[in-house]
Amino acid sequence: MLSLARSGGTLPRLLHHCRAALSANFRPKSTVPSQQQDQDYDGSSDEIRINTKPQHQRLEKRGPLMKNMFVGVVDTDLLVYPESLNRDEQARCVAEREPFEDGGRALGGLGVFALQSPLNFGGRALIETELAYFNEVIGGRDLGLGLVAGQHNAIVQLVTRFGSEGVKERLLGELSGGESTVSAALFEREAPTGGTMFGTVATLGATSQGWLLNGEKSFVLDGDRARWLLVLASTKPVEQMNELDTTITAFLVDANANGVKRSEADETLGLNGVKQVSVSFKNVEVSNAHIIGTEGNGSQVLVELLKSTRVQTSVLGVQQMKKFLNQLTKYCIETKTGGGHLMDIENIREELAKASAAIYAAESMIYMTTGLLDDFDGQDAEMEAAITKIFTGERLLQLALLPLKFVGPQALVQGSTFEQLLRDSLQFFGNGETLDSIKFYVALAGLQHAGSSTHETIRKDRNPAMNPSHVISRLFEKNTIDTPKQFCNLEHFLHPSLDAAAHWIEFSVVRLKLAVECALSRHGTEIIQRHIELVRVADVAVLLYAMVATASRASRSYCIGLKHADHEIQLANTFCREASERVHRLAKDLEQGQFVTNDANYDGMARYLFRQKGYCFEHPIAKNF
Repeated sequence: MLSLARSGGTLPRLLHHCRAALSANFRPKSTVPSQQQDQDYDGSSDEIRINTKPQHQRLEKRGPLMKNMFVGVVDTDLLVYPESLNRDEQARCVAEREPFEDGGRALGGLGVFALQSPLNFGGRALIETELAYFNEVIGGRDLGLGLVAGQHNAIVQLVTRFGSEGVKERLLGELSGGESTVSAALFEREAPTGGTMFGTVATLGATSQGWLLNGEKSFVLDGDRARWLLVLASTKPVEQMNELDTTITAFLVDANANGVKRSEADETLGLNGVKQVSVSFKNVEVSNAHIIGTEGNGSQVLVELLKSTRVQTSVLGVQQMKKFLNQLTKYCIETKTGGGHLMDIENIREELAKASAAIYAAESMIYMTTGLLDDFDGQDAEMEAAITKIFTGERLLQLALLPLKFVGPQALVQGSTFEQLLRDSLQFFGNGETLDSIKFYVALAGLQHAGSSTHETIRKDRNPAMNPSHVISRLFEKNTIDTPKQFCNLEHFLHPSLDAAAHWIEFSVVRLKLAVECALSRHGTEIIQRHIELVRVADVAVLLYAMVATASRASRSYCIGLKHADHEIQLANTFCREASERVHRLAKDLEQGQFVTNDANYDGMARYLFRQKGYCFEHPIAKNF
């Protein structure tokens, strides 16, 4: 059953939301003044002297926002756009960022590798919202450095949280000061053999004090310069040497240790200032003290790493999108055609408007996600972080190709602004994990959550002969993908000018729930093999989260009277309408299945292609007589 999760009574729509936006009832309101020393910031200097920092206050963990939407549950308290930083925190963050905005100063000397390091090691101890605010400037000035510093800061935060005391005392100082950097070594070119999760394997040495690491990692960003590597490896205790290994462990490995060998840098399409290398390990000794977390708990370390890097990488992607849009806007204003300027052509205006809406949505998703991570203790927001990266990556690729449509050949002239932006954007898009793999995660995580909540309904759907009354009730179901019904009146929690957007969001929640039930009822546990349907489920979730974040942000802007707020309302309504229409199409395809859609036809065509080992059809002018 679709349901509404909220607290307190229902107030008039406008009053309810305006009060929520202004007072941020479900956001941290204060820090601890007694922890803050005097003169942390001297306004006469452009340097920030950080001796201590008030601790950011977190609320109790809430239920997962997006996962619950897979079962038709909406936590309306989380629809209020986050106010993660109070006035003092925001003023401090703005003041600290000012030196980074000075184009005459090198970013490397401003502590970009200490943004999330502890204060007692010379760091700034930024929370995710603050880090995103800093990364806007870093990504705008140097995309490559933003990627390198981003993964460095995320790993330093892991060392701070999960590293041994000895490692923290010995390394956090040099990592925070930029004397050495750390890179993530996660990816491998070849599939593992022998039943392990990774081809890189760590086994206990002759003594129980250390491990021997063997294997190879590829596409290590900045691996030619990094002194330390975060390596995920399969681990086999001695007593399990002959058994299949299903556990992984995270190790902090010295890149200069005996047995570590780095390859020549790979040739890349863009981001030429940042190198990617392969790193091989041959009987590399790693002590127990260099395990991050605990033995066999590498999966949790990986989840924490990806949760942060996915959001912060999206910040860099948004800055790249803004560069494209601003350059294209300038080009269209200045360039004339036979009948006027390019900006007078309707389809070009439409393309640029869609691009601005995509940037607005991506920004909204980023800061809604960082709000979830910062404001609630241990909040389950892995799905929201993954969705944010999917949306940003796909929209960046679309925008990167846009100049080819109406700028023409000069967009590809070597050295031109568009050409360099295109190269860097394509390299950025292809860096790290693929978007399809993230979509599989989003879909499977949501389906698993839905399956545990609706298993009784799914069981009855899959056994119609044993549950005839259930089947009959389904036949007369009035709430369908084509005719969804409102169930929680979301318009009460947004500004009245966003009534249309609220309805489309609510209908999309219903469609996601019904489509998920349909897919689980049809395939059961075999859904894991239905990759096209998994991608469709993920696409619906991505669009739904984008709608929620966009409408929530626009509502806040209008309620507190921000500049351009009326245009934000128009943008949010327009975006939500188009996204809702696409959600309807995707949900309908999930309901109809592969034999009504073209899925089965395309599958047969692809299998024939593989049998023929390539395109095999005869030439159009060939004769058979």
